[in-house]
Amino acid sequence: MRAASNPTADRFSIFAGVRRLIQNSRSIRGFPCGNVQGMRNKAARRQGSLWKEKFILTENDPRVPRRQFTRILTLTGLAAAGLVMLLRARFSGNFPPRVVAQAEEIPVGGSKIFTYPTDVEPCILLRPAAETYVAYSRLCTHASCPVFYQAEGNRLDCPCHGGSFSVVDGSVLAGPPPRPLPRILMERRGSDLVATGIAAS
Repeated sequence: MRAASNPTADRFSIFAGVRRLIQNSRSIRGFPCGNVQGMRNKAARRQGSLWKEKFILTENDPRVPRRQFTRILTLTGLAAAGLVMLLRARFSGNFPPRVVAQAEEIPVGGSKIFTYPTDVEPCILLRPAAETYVAYSRLCTHASCPVFYQAEGNRLDCPCHGGSFSVVDGSVLAGPPPRPLPRILMERRGSDLVATGIAAS
C-alpha cells in the first residue's frame, strides 16, 4: 500500500531542488553564489595593485635601472622647476626678452605676426607711425579669435563677433570683448625690436 505524501515536505523538496538549479546555473555563468561584495572588493584591490605596479616607480623597482631612475627624477624636477618659473613669470608679467622683428622690415601702416612669450601664443606687432611700434596679443578677449590690423581705422578688428580694439592702448572700441587686448612691452635696441614682457592688465 502506497504511503500518503506529505504536501509540506514535498514543497520544501521542490524549493530545495529549484535553489540547487539556480546555484548551478549561476556558477556555470561565472557568478558563484558566495560573497559577491567580497569578490568585488578583492577585484578592486587587485586593480589598484596592478595600477601601482604599472605607474608607480620606486628606487628599488627591478624594471628600472638605478641610473634610469635617477634620470627620471632629474627630468621631473627640471620640468617642475620650469613650470614654476613660467607661472611666476605669467603672474608678474616678466618674461625673457626676445627679438621679434627688425625695425625696417615693417612698413608704416604694416604689421607682423609673432609669438610671445611661448611659441603657441600669437601676437601682432604694428607700426602705425614712422617711429611708433606697438604690439598686442592677437587673440580676441571674447572668444580667442585672431584680430586683424585695420590701419585706416587705427584699430584691430575681430571678424568673429564684431569686436574692435584701439591700436593706441588695446582698449575695447566695440563689440562683446570684456577686456582690452594684453599689451606686449616692446623696446627698440638698435635695429632690433625686442619683446620684454606683458603689461599688467
